[in-house]
Amino acid sequence: MSSNNNPSGPAAVRAALRAELIACGYRVASDTLALAQDLYIVGDNDLARALFHFDDDAGELARSMYRGSGSWAAGMPPRFAVLPSAESGNPSFEMLVQMRAVPLLYDIKAGCVTFRDLDSLLAEHVGA
Repeated sequence: MSSNNNPSGPAAVRAALRAELIACGYRVASDTLALAQDLYIVGDNDLARALFHFDDDAGELARSMYRGSGSWAAGMPPRFAVLPSAESGNPSFEMLVQMRAVPLLYDIKAGCVTFRDLDSLLAEHVGA
């Protein structure tokens, strides 16, 4: 999947993912105080069904996610680590997997943000 014809950094990636999630029929929200750049899918009773955390460095994202919430227990909404595809080779990438984060990798080519396996990851971790 891809969207956003003029990506210019993390805000553009976030906007592209928001547009993709809305196009898939999800209700999407974010921190109304703008203290964090995360997105979430809104579920029943306005509770989060999934969280999306953004960074361009796997190590920084792992540290940020751990400081924000620590470990993630079974039964909690999935949290996605949204990173450039090149970060899959970062040694800290494994730490995200150990923290039960779901890697959502993206590429930026020819002015478009493309999310790898977005449909299958949503189906597996969020459902319809």
